[in-house]
Amino acid sequence: MRQRESGILVLRVGLAEIDFLLFEKEPTGVHIVSCGSENISHFMVRQTLEKIFCQLPKTKNIQELVATFPESQFNAQVIQQVLPPILPRHLIDKAEASLIEKDACARASRIFQKSLFQESGILPSEFSLRKVKILDRKIDGYPVLKLDGFKRGEIVFSILGMFLLEPQFLPVEQFAKSHGIGDIRVIHITEAIESFAKKRNQEGVYLCVEEGRTQIVVQKEGHIAFLDSIPMGDGAFTEFFGDMLGMRESTAEAFQQQYFQGNLSMPALGKVEAYLLPEIKKFGTLVKEKLLGAKMALPNSIWIFGRARALRNIQDILNAEELRDLPFLQKPETRFLLPKEIWEMKDSSVPDDPTYTILCLLGASSES
Repeated sequence: MRQRESGILVLRVGLAEIDFLLFEKEPTGVHIVSCGSENISHFMVRQTLEKIFCQLPKTKNIQELVATFPESQFNAQVIQQVLPPILPRHLIDKAEASLIEKDACARASRIFQKSLFQESGILPSEFSLRKVKILDRKIDGYPVLKLDGFKRGEIVFSILGMFLLEPQFLPVEQFAKSHGIGDIRVIHITEAIESFAKKRNQEGVYLCVEEGRTQIVVQKEGHIAFLDSIPMGDGAFTEFFGDMLGMRESTAEAFQQQYFQGNLSMPALGKVEAYLLPEIKKFGTLVKEKLLGAKMALPNSIWIFGRARALRNIQDILNAEELRDLPFLQKPETRFLLPKEIWEMKDSSVPDDPTYTILCLLGASSES
């Protein structure tokens, strides 16, 4: 019997849809086997996953599953911890450095849990801590890659923590086990952005548009420098199409796709853009307010991806005039981050659609 070829299945389990992508690593690049989306409004998550599995080629053996979830279910936060200097000043050895960082991560974990409960009201027992990661270290204001070998002064850590709502993960875990997929990885989109930006040396402001929110990640000087979100996402635009144009949700989704690809007549395109302008300006204002709170010089690239098809002409709206109050290092440039910019693909089976960028970022992150 011919051995089945191995592949990696990437999932974004959203609030109303599951996006999926099956790919293979090859010496000459990445081969996309299958991709698409399935609505979960009439099914449970597990049932929808089984429906997706039936669409995948039976000649492929899924050896690994990579999954992510929206911000309301998979939360990431960045905090700073300041440790005062200890006198007399002395050189930090490896054992002390390890103990300092271990204690800092433990304190950060408790802070994350308390913050999460205060913001969401969900008990800490409902969330699992997926990762606590030190992003940046400074001693007396100077960045250092490690603590050992330096004199003990004021230490400042920037720490990333990620919590996942466990009931959302359970059906994914059950699905993987039922199909013999032993390697399950849960990756936050923030991690995937950081991995991609480091590989490409591509600093920037990254806007990941989800159903109900948009995550804002600032990648600067080799690490995540700022992380926040705004309470506006694709749902606001879908509702807008429904209210203004009298469309059902499914029709509005398809219409947004046509709009993003520029497949409407010029009169229809102009009419939609005029209708959308107030909503897009509102989106831009919310992003601007959050970035002002970052209190740092910003890299000059703004990358937009995710469920962002309604933001087709945001490059023209988020111009220098709109962003002039923000401390960009240079005149900012706003662009869509598309799948073809993440991977060198042997084929073009992935649509030129920012929705699939999330899956490509996750897939690329899983390779590292």
